[in-house]
Amino acid sequence: MEPIAKKFALAASSMLLAASAFGATTIGNTSADDVTLDAQSADAFVFTSGWNPQAGLSGNTSGIGGAFDSFGSGDWTLLGKHEGGSGAGFSLVNGLDFSFDVGDGKTGTWSITNTSANQRVSLDLVLSLKAANAAGAFLFDNQFINAGQTLTGTWSIDWFTGNNQSNPDFSNLTIFGREMDRVTSPAPEPGEYAMLLAGLGLIGFVARRRKAL
Repeated sequence: MEPIAKKFALAASSMLLAASAFGATTIGNTSADDVTLDAQSADAFVFTSGWNPQAGLSGNTSGIGGAFDSFGSGDWTLLGKHEGGSGAGFSLVNGLDFSFDVGDGKTGTWSITNTSANQRVSLDLVLSLKAANAAGAFLFDNQFINAGQTLTGTWSIDWFTGNNQSNPDFSNLTIFGREMDRVTSPAPEPGEYAMLLAGLGLIGFVARRRKAL
């Protein structure tokens, strides 16, 4: 007959294991196409249990580790944070503006706008979604956004939590960037204006001839 203390210890251990299994969060069906931008799937992704990308004043990139090292280098910069439901206008940098639609809590849409009137932006862009006690980070390598352009995309949470392998609801969104470069669009040369006017004049001339006929 086992000592009572040992029985209690075994029972407590079994309860802890059961609780751990019930709350476990796993990668599930997570893949790079869970997040899109401008109709393109992410170039790469990483899933990390126990990670909150939003932690700290500058965000927390520890969950990314070296997963995206082959796509570039340099430190990640926090570009924006959002928590809870849908939101717009959350940005920590001039020239970029983000919006997020929480959808049904598991799938929705998002967008990024380059508010500059004359500068094209290129950067490595990472959208990090937290749900339950895990997060997924999705990389868009060398993403270009023209002056005044808005790019829209979709997102979904496909990792599992609990024994029933359900998809948890969205908790927060964190956006990071690196290798950001701004290029000012050159102003048209006088000769280009002349060619444009000549072209418009030719179009008008052809239109008038067709109307006369």
